[in-house]
Formats: sequence, structure tokens, C-alpha cells
Amino acid sequence: MAPAFPLYIDLEGNNCTVFGGGRTAASRVSTLLAFGAKVTVISPELCEELRRLDLEKRIRYIPRRYYRGDCTSSYLCVAATNNETVNIAISDECKAKAIAVNVISPAAFGTFRFPAVVTGEEITISISGGERREDEAIVDLMRAEIARRFPELYAEVLRQKEALLQETGPKKG
Repeated sequence: MAPAFPLYIDLEGNNCTVFGGGRTAASRVSTLLAFGAKVTVISPELCEELRRLDLEKRIRYIPRRYYRGDCTSSYLCVAATNNETVNIAISDECKAKAIAVNVISPAAFGTFRFPAVVTGEEITISISGGERREDEAIVDLMRAEIARRFPELYAEVLRQKEALLQETGPKKG
């Protein structure tokens, strides 16, 4: 299988719907919010982190199960319920409506993988692995290490840029 192609999209102000109220859904919600998405969570129950986001009015919460048609106004969806049959139904609806969908399980039903992300300054670095459980652990470790080193690496790149500009002079035109 070929590696996945990284595609960066603008989520600022776009409607994203997350189905499921557990820790994985909360992780996806946090990332979507960091990129400016307007997030709706549909789930009968919420974990503590999602309850806090709901109380802070950072998400729109609909306390029920998925119903066909819930994806209609979404730019992007995440199927993170603990029921594979429901996740597949969400995937089917999204695909029929040409809506990008990330499916937690079974992951093969999604149209994109949700990357691990490191952001800083005006830079976003995303890391994605395969669909195996051990790939997720490697991706998590890589993200943590890049996040730890990011300030130092960014400062070094800026120093290199300045040195190059001094050598070549400013570009004209």
C-alpha cells in the first residue's frame, strides 16, 4: 500500500461533526478546534473533556445517537462511536455526499487519516502512519519528539535563513 498523501485544508469557520463522546472523539475535537473549525458533537454521552468544552460553549452538543442526514451540513466528519456498524453508516452517508470522513474503526472505511499534528509559529507538521496499532504508537512518539524539539529546530532554521540572506542579498522583484 502506498503512503497516504498529506493534504492541508482550511477548517476556519467550517462545520465539522464528530460522532462519539469518548477520549478518541475528544482528541479529534481538540485538534479541529485548534484549526478554527466549528464543531458539533453528536453522542448520547460525553467524556469529561467534551463535557467541559460543551460547558465552555466551545462545541455544539447534540445528546443523541447518529441519524441519517446528520452529516448534510458538514465540511468534514469523524466517526468515533464505539459501534462499527454506526461508523460504517456515517461513512456511507459522507461518501454519498462527497464529505471527507475519518473513521476510527474500521479505519479502512474512512476517506482520510487523522494526522498527529505539531504547530508553532506559522508552521504545521503532520505525521501519519499506517492503520496498524503499532503504527499509532510510533506516530504518537514522533509527534511528541518533534513537539519537544520544535522551538530549537525553528530557531536554527531562522538562523540558517538569515545567514543565507546575508550571503545572497535580498531578492529583487
